[in-house]
Amino acid sequence: MNRAYWEDLSDTYEEEIFSVLHRDHEGRLKGLIEEYGDRSKSAADLGCGPGQITPLLAKHFGEVHACDLSEGLLARARAKCAGFRNVSFHRSDLSSDVSFSFPPVDLVVCVNVIITADLARRERLWQTVTGQVDRGGTLILVLPSHESALYANYRRLDWNLRSGLSANDALLHSHVRHGNVAQMEIGVREIEGVETKHYLQEEITVQLQDRSLQVEEIAKLPYDWNIEFPDPPEWMEAPYPWNWLVVARRPG
Repeated sequence: MNRAYWEDLSDTYEEEIFSVLHRDHEGRLKGLIEEYGDRSKSAADLGCGPGQITPLLAKHFGEVHACDLSEGLLARARAKCAGFRNVSFHRSDLSSDVSFSFPPVDLVVCVNVIITADLARRERLWQTVTGQVDRGGTLILVLPSHESALYANYRRLDWNLRSGLSANDALLHSHVRHGNVAQMEIGVREIEGVETKHYLQEEITVQLQDRSLQVEEIAKLPYDWNIEFPDPPEWMEAPYPWNWLVVARRPG
């Protein structure tokens, strides 16, 4: 992973990086953490960033481990968790052959971390993240949706047609390159100039099944159109774009 990139973002993370927890207007991610919360159990926030979710885990679990690549982001997470004594912080590159200093936990939360365009690193991320789920434990993942990205492309085309463009012009002005064609076909698209992996629902299922995890739920976690378009028209409402919210369990 690019440690320098994330260190540079440590002071401006909220302004530049999409916050799933704050955009989750229905509170589904928060609700899941509360549902699985148990003060006798342990949890891990893998790729914790500046600690947007870590305090919520600390409130509901007896022991919490927060991991991130960036020391600057970990410092911010520590500050947000200053009132908790049950959180340990670990500087870890989850895309390497990391050896955790803590055992597998009862709940792993990993939000928009397995998104690198590099296939080899992405496979290591899958292995690392799923490997920290203990027997009988649960994994909560949030991942960008490839289907949603395709849907956003359609809405851009629809917008052009509604604006009075001819069919040919609407298609011409709707074409936005998100990287090379081969990468786009497997769901790698640019977000703010950074190549980012997006997932098909079935692709997520296979990844988890291959790692002995049973999928319990894959649901849409919707967000506003202004994340896709800087100034969307008022008529552009539901259905909204979405991330995938995934719940999986390792058999006991």
